[in-house]
Amino acid sequence: MVTLLSILGSAALLATALPATPSAAQLGGLTPQQALAQANQWRGAGGLQSYVTSAAVVFKFPDGKQRSVVLPTKQMVVAIAPYVNQTHPCKTHFMSGCQGELVKKSINVVVKNQAGKTVMNKTMKTLPNGFLELWLDRNQTYRVSLKMGEKTTTGVLTTHADSDTCITTLRLQ
Repeated sequence: MVTLLSILGSAALLATALPATPSAAQLGGLTPQQALAQANQWRGAGGLQSYVTSAAVVFKFPDGKQRSVVLPTKQMVVAIAPYVNQTHPCKTHFMSGCQGELVKKSINVVVKNQAGKTVMNKTMKTLPNGFLELWLDRNQTYRVSLKMGEKTTTGVLTTHADSDTCITTLRLQ
């Protein structure tokens, strides 16, 4: 026999499991890193569009409101979707829409600056959207090397005001 209390209890449990409807107010006080993480969490939220430029994480809400969280003056984010078989052309990373091939895969990432100094050397797991998000110093040119199992790739990244935030050209072979 189902009681009113069990129905209400189930409804309360379900309500806590569902994400809140995204709103501009929820972005108040977030750091750029937190805003990017929030954009990734809101992926698939009806009508919300989010993307990152070299200047800001941008949110466009279904009600027409737009909110930006400015990136740090000394750093920007570059999203990389390494691939084996399929990719898509892209310049601006849309957290709300870009999808890479390799989902939740461990990849060793080595990034070196122009002087050859290693600025990053760690194993990262691609996000559910297939991307790695790298926070790098601005106004630099970097050489990135990726390794997954026996497959490797290398490429060049830049972090200038006109640089792409979405890199989908690094094929692991």
